[in-house]
Amino acid sequence: MPAPHNPFKAALKAGRPQMGCWLGLADPYVAQISAGAGFDWLVIDAEHAPNDLRSIIGQLQAIGARGRHAVVRPVVGETWMFKRLLDAGAQTLLIPMVESAAQARELVRAVTYPPHGVRGVGASLARASDFGGIADYVTTADAQICLLVQVENRAGMAALEEILAVDGVDGVFIGPSDLAADMGHPGHTDAPEVEAAVLEGMREIVASGKAGGILTQNPRMQRACLDLGATIVATAIDVTVFASAIRGSARAALALLPGQSVTGSAVTPSASRYLQQLCKHWSHKASVSVTPESGSISFETGNTVQMTASEQRLDVTVGTGARGDLARWQGVVEAHLKRFAFREDLTFDWSPASD
Repeated sequence: MPAPHNPFKAALKAGRPQMGCWLGLADPYVAQISAGAGFDWLVIDAEHAPNDLRSIIGQLQAIGARGRHAVVRPVVGETWMFKRLLDAGAQTLLIPMVESAAQARELVRAVTYPPHGVRGVGASLARASDFGGIADYVTTADAQICLLVQVENRAGMAALEEILAVDGVDGVFIGPSDLAADMGHPGHTDAPEVEAAVLEGMREIVASGKAGGILTQNPRMQRACLDLGATIVATAIDVTVFASAIRGSARAALALLPGQSVTGSAVTPSASRYLQQLCKHWSHKASVSVTPESGSISFETGNTVQMTASEQRLDVTVGTGARGDLARWQGVVEAHLKRFAFREDLTFDWSPASD
């Protein structure tokens, strides 16, 4: 009996796009739910998530039970890590921070049995061989192992042509976040030069005949990479999906309760100017509506500011949700307005807002 078929590797060879999800919550329950959602493949991330071998095995079992494919990303590209992950049943590995062809060749050797590689032979103890139940596992496993390498910095991008020439590398995955940081744009994968580098790299990968991959939550970049021929595209991360959903649910729940607000007024001939300055100041963080006579600022947190300006007075209503820190928010708004009014002594008279 041969080693289990790797449908993910077969799909990549056939050029069929595989859509995936990143798993960072390190939990089999989440893995099973995600596998049942419809994605073709799911990354079990051990580089940036709190996974160990046992948690990885639990997720491999959960994903396999749903008939989906698991891709495991180890912490680093170390031979001893690969041996344990492959024996645990992983068939596809995604190796971070690959910077040279020499490094890629060593990775190929690490996932390959002797005499062509250095993967340790212990199949009789391994989940991968059904604990010795697959008699031909050692002689057939190599053909079903899929090796993906991540190019995530300028050094890797510079060596991309050489990395792509390495036999045994099935695909190259571009890491936009690390690449953006290395290019001087940390946290800004949408910087024009970063996007240009990603797309040029993807063109080169696809032209080489290897599978091209990326994780991006930007729909525009997802579309662009697919149009270039990328076949390994992750569009979601369980951590961000859950965090966004649970925060939204909490906001919706708390919105059912009455909010808190306080109203203040200050005598000033510059009311309209201060109103417009505050709206402009927060326009990149909040939803803002402004005219010379009125302004409205609403944050996703539930904090709000309503302002009206007359010739000699600025009226301000500051609000929060039911659980918000109204006193702190009132102080923040007042401090900003006083900073804008540094040429005069702006004094507010505050009182609880009437319903």
